[in-house]
Formats: sequence, C-alpha cells, structure tokens
Amino acid sequence: MDIIRTEQDGVVTLTMDDGAKNALDTDAFRAIMRAFDEAAGARAIVLAGREGIFSAGLNIKAMATMDRNGLHELLVVFGQALMQVWTHPTPVVAAATGHAIAGGTMFSMAADHAVAAEGEFFWGLTETQIDFELPGFGIALAKHNIAADRLEDLILPGRRIGVVEAVEAGYADELAPPDQVVARAQAVAAELAQLPARAYAGTKARFRRADADAVLAGLEADIDALLPKDM
Repeated sequence: MDIIRTEQDGVVTLTMDDGAKNALDTDAFRAIMRAFDEAAGARAIVLAGREGIFSAGLNIKAMATMDRNGLHELLVVFGQALMQVWTHPTPVVAAATGHAIAGGTMFSMAADHAVAAEGEFFWGLTETQIDFELPGFGIALAKHNIAADRLEDLILPGRRIGVVEAVEAGYADELAPPDQVVARAQAVAAELAQLPARAYAGTKARFRRADADAVLAGLEADIDALLPKDM
C-alpha cells in the first residue's frame, strides 16, 4: 500500500491507496506508522482513503497463506498502528472516503474525529462473521466510541451497517458528500490545530493513555490467546 503525503498550512494528509480495497497487511501497518512518525511536526493529520474506499480491513487472502507466527506478527503490528494513531499528540481526523469495514472502522474510531462519505457504503466490526475474535485493541476503541447499550448488539453479531447508522453508533462523527469528505476532514483538522497544542495533547492523553498502555502491555499475550494453538 502506498501512503501519499500532502501538506497545506501545517495539516498533513496521508492517503492510503493500494489501487483496490486498501486491504491492510503487515507492510501496510508499518507504512502507516512510518508516515505518522514522519508527520511528527504537523499541526494536524488527516488519514484518508482512496475514492470509494477507506479500508476493507485485513487482507484475508494474505492471511490465508500465513502460519501462526505470521498471523501473530500481523495482529500485533495492527494493534501497535492503531494505538499510535489513537494516542498521537496532534489532532487526527479520518476522511473515510467510502467503505470502512473492520480495520477501516477501527482506524476511524482511532481518530479524534471522523468524516464519513454519504452513500451506499458499509461499516462495522464484522470479525465474528468470519470466525474471528475481536482483539483487545478493537474492544478498547469501541468502548471509547460506542454507547455502552449498543456495544454488544453491534459487535457480537458482527453487524455490517450503513453510513447513517455508523454515525449514530459512534463509528464516525459526521457525513459529507463523497467529493467533499477529504476537504471537510482537512477543515476540521485545521480547526482543531488552532487549539493550544500542549493542552490538546495532554487532555487527549488523559482520556486515552492508560487504556492504550494497557492494550500495548498485554498485546502479545492477547493475540497469542486469540489465535488457535493448533494452526
């Protein structure tokens, strides 16, 4: 996956583009983490998808070829990438330009604000539908974004939902026409960048750091427990 970087007035836009579904694999997660590291001096960051797709989640075809060690590495790096985005000290806004399934939904929730494209696009933490337990990092993000009385109703059956319900549920924060999603996300990022940086970063850390640290401390063990022993 390519991560295309543009910058205007201190707002860095990182566009994920693999030419297809923006499927996430180990290399994609590392590329996202490098891009966030390289944007350390930005006033704000927008994480965007390509036209019609934010991300369809993990690369299932690649996963089918992996042994247990490969899957373990993939999921650990997945968790690390999400926690880096979630705890980044500068404002982070997601420009969900289309479908945002599973990992796509998680990256939207890891942002401080998420703009979703209007239209016939799907969202959801659909892991249980493909016989996959939701990792602890996904549960942590969901608990910070979704109302408690909706958590299990959405996640246990792995419900796939439309964009209006995605905003109502808390997966995203607002809707915009598809051709305006990135511009709207950049405008929100610029607004957030006007806030005092120290206070913004410190308050974000107070909300998220303890839970993120707990996720990272237990990440290896969580993934080990999640994967079948006899793979």
